[in-house]
Amino acid sequence: MVEHGAPPPEQLSLYEDWVRPPIVQEDLQARLRQLEHRAALKSKPVVDPTGILYFEDSSVTLSVTQCEMLTPLVARYGQIIYRSELREILERSGSSSSSNALDLHVMRLRRRLQIVGLAMRNVWGRGFVLEPV
Repeated sequence: MVEHGAPPPEQLSLYEDWVRPPIVQEDLQARLRQLEHRAALKSKPVVDPTGILYFEDSSVTLSVTQCEMLTPLVARYGQIIYRSELREILERSGSSSSSNALDLHVMRLRRRLQIVGLAMRNVWGRGFVLEPV
């Protein structure tokens, strides 16, 4: 909590937030949920060389193409991966890299990710972010 009239904190870690009193209970709860979400990003998924995705206490097998698509999403977990990057991966793997083909691969990958509690969220007009459900 920051006193009324005091300057806001200049440097906060990813897992900190601040408020000025009085704060509405709903606002406080929303900020707490956001901090919990950020903390969940700390436990990162891992794809092993055999094509198994591990996240928290779950695992799921993936196809070769799904592993290739997931590699940048896991490496930059919680950050945007642009559609163009995923299309390039499909081109290198010999698959069609059309927009419809990419959407089909993303749909299939999303189904696999649900099993371990992960989601690929659309970032409209840009790409996707891998995050916990």
